[in-house]
Amino acid sequence: MKAIRRATTLGAALALTTVTLTAAPAFADEPKSPTAPRASDSPLAAGTTHAQNPSVPDGAAWTEHYFPSPVASSNGDPVTLHADVLRPAGLSPDAETPVIMSIGPYFSHSGMNEDTHPDHTGPSARFTDLITGAGLMEKGYTFVYVDLRGFGGSTGCIDWQGPGEQADVVAAVEWAASQPWSTGAVGLYGKSYDASTGLVGINRQPEGLKAVVAQEPSWSAYDYLVTNDVPRPQQTISPLSYLGIANLPGVDRAYQHDGYDIAPDTDTYLEAAAYEKSHPECAETLLAGTKETDRSSAFWSIRDFPANVGGSSVPLLFTQGLTEQNTKPEGMQKYLTNHTGEQRGWLGPWDHVRGNEKDAEGRLQMGRAGWFDEVTAFYDAHLKEQTDTVDSRFFVQDNFGHWRTTDAWGTTSKPVTIALRPGSYLDTGRGTVIDDNPNPTNPNPLVQSAALAAGDTAPGADAAPGTGPGTGIDGAPESNDQKLGVVTESQPLRTDVRLTGTPSIELHTEGAGNVAVQLWDIAPDRTGVTINTNVAKLSADGATRFSLLGMDWTLLAGHTLAVTYDTIDWGIWTPTPSNTEVVVTSATLAVDVEPTTGDVPTQGDRAPFLDHYIDRYTWDDPMPVTAASFVLSASTGAISGTTASVVAGSAVEVTGAGYDPEAPVALSWAAGALDGVVTDAQGAFRGSVTVPAETEPGILTLSATAEDGGVSALDVEVAAAVVPTPTPTPSVPPGPGPAPSPAPAPLPGGSGSGSGGSLAATGAPLDALGAAASTAVLAALLGAGLVLLRRRAQRG
Repeated sequence: MKAIRRATTLGAALALTTVTLTAAPAFADEPKSPTAPRASDSPLAAGTTHAQNPSVPDGAAWTEHYFPSPVASSNGDPVTLHADVLRPAGLSPDAETPVIMSIGPYFSHSGMNEDTHPDHTGPSARFTDLITGAGLMEKGYTFVYVDLRGFGGSTGCIDWQGPGEQADVVAAVEWAASQPWSTGAVGLYGKSYDASTGLVGINRQPEGLKAVVAQEPSWSAYDYLVTNDVPRPQQTISPLSYLGIANLPGVDRAYQHDGYDIAPDTDTYLEAAAYEKSHPECAETLLAGTKETDRSSAFWSIRDFPANVGGSSVPLLFTQGLTEQNTKPEGMQKYLTNHTGEQRGWLGPWDHVRGNEKDAEGRLQMGRAGWFDEVTAFYDAHLKEQTDTVDSRFFVQDNFGHWRTTDAWGTTSKPVTIALRPGSYLDTGRGTVIDDNPNPTNPNPLVQSAALAAGDTAPGADAAPGTGPGTGIDGAPESNDQKLGVVTESQPLRTDVRLTGTPSIELHTEGAGNVAVQLWDIAPDRTGVTINTNVAKLSADGATRFSLLGMDWTLLAGHTLAVTYDTIDWGIWTPTPSNTEVVVTSATLAVDVEPTTGDVPTQGDRAPFLDHYIDRYTWDDPMPVTAASFVLSASTGAISGTTASVVAGSAVEVTGAGYDPEAPVALSWAAGALDGVVTDAQGAFRGSVTVPAETEPGILTLSATAEDGGVSALDVEVAAAVVPTPTPTPSVPPGPGPAPSPAPAPLPGGSGSGSGGSLAATGAPLDALGAAASTAVLAALLGAGLVLLRRRAQRG
């Protein structure tokens, strides 16, 4: 059904120019000069086919169009946008189709990232893989490339996903939706930068936008260049690179192909392609803005996609490499949380690749087949309003190469807060690249190039005791290895635990400087792999809070989780070290965990990049032995009872389930602790607990504290003891008769009831549970008020 269109924001001023690229047959005995493109007044010319220009995808017909953007360039000039339109060949010009569009910087006729000096002009090949691989022309879709301002055939100054480019996205979608050859339904498609313009579309919700597919987007323009006030090298490199892309020239030469003349780019196109070169103020304005490091600045606030998605309900299908080396999962979960529309995603341990991309050996880079099937089903559902039965919203690959399906990601797990060891370090920035130290020392596994892997001695190693990196106020080291900084490590895990979602860190510090935080998966043989990291400039008020990267990593039973903090000592950031001591008085890590027992497997292979990541991010030496200071568990144990009320002095039958196997559980009344229990191999226990005889009538709460500090409570209603009515004294003289009945004794093995509820879990210190909880055994503990019923069950 054709979508009902409102008047576009461009109104009547939206003037359309259609260019037909003529490719008339050339005769050998009568050479003809290439015919220049000409303007046409028709809504859509027939276009140039693959036979006439090999750059056109097979089955498509190509035309070019220009239309205005409503927001002026940063230098005040009006902006005209250029589009390459690919329609099914042979389709009537006024036949309506849904439109799939990509809006970005990579569609110049002379190359995506550099001038490849092509023989002839033609539409970009950036997404020919989708057009042909998904059979878009055969399925009745139109595909459109739109150059952002300053790129390709569009005029204006580039502004790094700012207000101008955001206006371009709105203008492009509404232009396509309003054309007579469009049904009014538009979907956006892209990878990397042109995936981020898809997020802009979701945020701005232009008329006609029905769905967005975003592969490996940058979720926040700020996070790509700066990390929590700490610059990255690309803060300068990337804007300069895109200015170079904006200067790609187009194609100014004609070409003959199979008897057809391929005309050069039009003067209009070539003049627009030269816009940045002729307007040096564009570069000056861009570089002045991108050098800002304050996330809350006006420049970055408007580019903060997670904060600005504002409850948009435009459906989103995305991919995200959780081990990405380019567009990292920064701000991803915040964006997904604030976005209220349908979400589908592929997540896993791959690098900056497409869903259909293969390596040199023919292996899918993400490891899962069916990307184009997923994409076309998504577009068919939202652009063609076809029925789509979705079994799962997310497909996730873990760090063992196993795929699972799930309806949600990062939202149904158990929140855990871990107290980190206090300590101190010198903010020397050792290992970073600076002008007088091109070969940094003390390399970290996260080093990005071989040039950053030289040396092994930290600056300050020959300094006086108490002044080197990793030392405390009194000169004592704060961890077992000064290369790692201050280390906090868990007890070995009893079961597999998945870390998922986006962890966050909070530090309270004294002293100025920067901090790097890393999470480690440590095997029993002390092999350590970095599984998450991020950095920040310390807040001047001494309270620094920031998020790490989105993650999905399973720690095996017997492994430990370690957390380190230290100076920033590797070369993917360019901090300004304070060269002073930073004292961390307290710190906590908040992370979501979940068990793996409920995983639903699905098809998919191991991403080839996973092996590379593990090899690259494994610490060269065995990790230092560190005393465990917390317990990590994904279990959510709870206790329950069986009856409504009990009499003081009688017993309550208690059942516990959902705990770690063979783990201690501490039991306590409000009046004090009881002896604990140890769960069985299934993480359960059953027993009876005696209500103290002196308990007053009312509600009495029984608490069960798991090894990791998680608490479950059971409310027991205590009734007053029944007092027997005295027998009246007879008026006749006493004679022989029965003795008075004694008061009833408490009922051993009596039962009670209540509702159990799991409270918020925290990573508790090991000694917080008390000695009784860690040494309790499954035995009869009548004298302590606990009777285990396992033995009773065996007898029955």
